[in-house]
Amino acid sequence: WTTNITASNDPVAGGAFMVNSDTADIGFRSKTFTIPLKASLHVEFDRYRIGGGYSMDYTHMGSFRPISYGDDISGYSLERSNMFVKHYFGMIGAMVYRYDEYALVVDANIGGYSLGKDFAKNVIKKSIYLNLGVSGEREFSEYFRLFIRPSYEVKSYKITIPETYQTVQHRLNGFYVNIGFTYRFPELRRCFLKTCHA
Repeated sequence: WTTNITASNDPVAGGAFMVNSDTADIGFRSKTFTIPLKASLHVEFDRYRIGGGYSMDYTHMGSFRPISYGDDISGYSLERSNMFVKHYFGMIGAMVYRYDEYALVVDANIGGYSLGKDFAKNVIKKSIYLNLGVSGEREFSEYFRLFIRPSYEVKSYKITIPETYQTVQHRLNGFYVNIGFTYRFPELRRCFLKTCHA
């Protein structure tokens, strides 16, 4: 029910714990560790930014634990808990504060994502991907900046149970901290003469 849906004809053993899934609050939660590798390109005009990018995240999905009936329902682990999740997005942002070589930028990444090859894509319907962040930037030169960007990400997907109209909902919300650098390509050279160093 996490990556695919397969029918099971196993009989319910006598004395097994049973609960009505229509009325009970049944769900599972897992802690996930991610290492994102991200590249983006944007244009700056005044204090605004617009662009797009791509990221590939190495993701480790931990064991699932029930959010209710923990004494009666077992946990669950994926056979392969390591995967790559790819994101492709448009970006819009603005500088909201600047002091000398320091700047504060808010931005949003909006787009889509692709789950790993273990996921049955024919039964999965994905939501859009939304990542909201705030970057603290330190300018070292006209061309080079370092940044740290905490952000919160929202995305989800549904798996349709074959031959029914029922679905299983999965939320992949997360908190990220990105560290990286920005290299700027200026629109105009400082001086049209290469030797003037202006």
